[in-house]
Amino acid sequence: NRIRLITSLPPDLPKVLGFPGELGHVVLNLIVNAAHAIAEVTDNGNQRRGRITVSTRRTGDSVEIRIADDGPGIRPEIQSRVFDPFFTTKPVGKGTGQGLAICYRTVHEKHGGSLRFDSTLGEGTTFIVSLPRHGTEDEGMAELRTGTEGP
Repeated sequence: NRIRLITSLPPDLPKVLGFPGELGHVVLNLIVNAAHAIAEVTDNGNQRRGRITVSTRRTGDSVEIRIADDGPGIRPEIQSRVFDPFFTTKPVGKGTGQGLAICYRTVHEKHGGSLRFDSTLGEGTTFIVSLPRHGTEDEGMAELRTGTEGP
């Protein structure tokens, strides 16, 4: 077990409107990418254990979902391209370069939110999904719980 998943999901966060399946896909993709990043530094035979932290918090009129890893970070020279379609740093056959591009479109275009990241080389990366608390409800949208309360 090379990766520890830590969650910080306050139960008192407001609900947001969104497409549950699509936002679930965004979060899952960001977690899988974090695991792949950690594998880059833990699969070299060392005993280091990686960490992914998933947290939510309220910021003004939005709710943020943060997925942080302690992987190698994103090199500064490629940071401006990570959301570009077909851009990948993974070896041939391991990635299509579509994951982050789809996540970006889903959050920005379908949910009126933002997707950004902070990264420090050698320390890790945090992807931040910011979703507005209020928005125009489209067909298929549902109120989403962002804290730990039950279904």
